[in-house]
Amino acid sequence: MATRNDTNDKAAGAGRDAADKAARTARAVTNQAAKIGQETARAGADVLDRGVKTARDAMQSGLTTATETFQRITDQFTQALGLNGPQSEELARRSSQNVQAVTQASTVLARGAQEISQEVFGLVQDRLTKNIEAVNRIVGSRSVQDLVAVQSDLVRDNLQQVIETNRRVAEVSLRIADEAARTIQAQANENANQVRRAA
Repeated sequence: MATRNDTNDKAAGAGRDAADKAARTARAVTNQAAKIGQETARAGADVLDRGVKTARDAMQSGLTTATETFQRITDQFTQALGLNGPQSEELARRSSQNVQAVTQASTVLARGAQEISQEVFGLVQDRLTKNIEAVNRIVGSRSVQDLVAVQSDLVRDNLQQVIETNRRVAEVSLRIADEAARTIQAQANENANQVRRAA
């Protein structure tokens, strides 16, 4: 009888050891996957950030070229219409101010795109960390009820984060759009005031 109990105890101990070893291995694999995921997310964010900066620089260069071209066209237009002196200078000045306002608004929009990409990257990193923690909790589940509870928490957390991400992106988008619109509106108001003063 003692031999059977010893055998059962050894089998139970071996089973626990195997389960513990499997859990440790799963945690190690999960941790390694987390590291790789974080590195991939960082690399993706860096690529996105460089892309936004490149787009902003290209846009700035294009706007500078457009300003110079617009200035040349304005000069040719004023010469063709026979405008000279103060009239042509005023027209050129207003045109330059309008292009500058568009340039400033475009810069605001590019900065907003960069801010949104950074916000999304931060949220992706946070979600990745939480998912890794959830996998560790799933691996550590000792019953079906624990497993279901962990999965329910994970689904709820994911849904909350989607809602929060969309809210944050909408807030930043609205703030940036308002700032860009104010820049353009300020120039439009200035132009209207100059026309009233000239009349």
